[in-house]
Amino acid sequence: MMASVSSMEFWCILNLRATLITLLLILFFHLSKKLYSKFFPPSSVLHLPSPSSSTSLPESQSRIPEIVSDSDLKFLIDNLDEKLDEDEKWETVIDKKTNSLSYKAKCCRPKNKPLKYLSTTVFEGCSPELLRDFYMDNNYRKQWDKTVIDHVQLQMNTTNGIEIGCTIKKFPLLTPREYVLAWRLWEGKDRTFYCFIKVTIAETSFIILSSYQIHVLLETGSSMADIKD
Repeated sequence: MMASVSSMEFWCILNLRATLITLLLILFFHLSKKLYSKFFPPSSVLHLPSPSSSTSLPESQSRIPEIVSDSDLKFLIDNLDEKLDEDEKWETVIDKKTNSLSYKAKCCRPKNKPLKYLSTTVFEGCSPELLRDFYMDNNYRKQWDKTVIDHVQLQMNTTNGIEIGCTIKKFPLLTPREYVLAWRLWEGKDRTFYCFIKVTIAETSFIILSSYQIHVLLETGSSMADIKD
């Protein structure tokens, strides 16, 4: 009995030491990262080009290829109509409702595919046009979205409506990150608007961390559906 008790105590001590060492390493990592960011700030992340420098380009140089195409619109509509694969099962994450607002969110974890999120927000007494102007106004977003530090529009194609912009976001306990966005807005029947956004996240201008897509539907009934994968 004494041998077994001593053995248990021995393993408990080892586990405690391992836990303490892990916590110390995590603390050291965060402190070193903060010190590095303080003395060596990534200028490419913290300083965006001015809008005037991007709009001064000649039209021949400022044309944007169709990085957001009509095939993306078809993909968006198919997803919003929930034309999903049979093996894709959606799980409810949030379901909240007030007198003037309701919000539902669910996620899907398809096999060997990126994680998907689908959220539906319903605004009472709000037209699709007003919701479109609110959602697509990136300059106004800086006033109400506390995670947005800065945003600048880089290019705009007046022919196909494709826009490219750069946003700097700062989430709690994380360093600022640079988001490069390309988006396009379509207007359908019955005052329905479709928006497809492609996002690339970069630690600096030379290091790409990840990329994802956002699909937005604004329709009558004052609802907004948002898919992110």
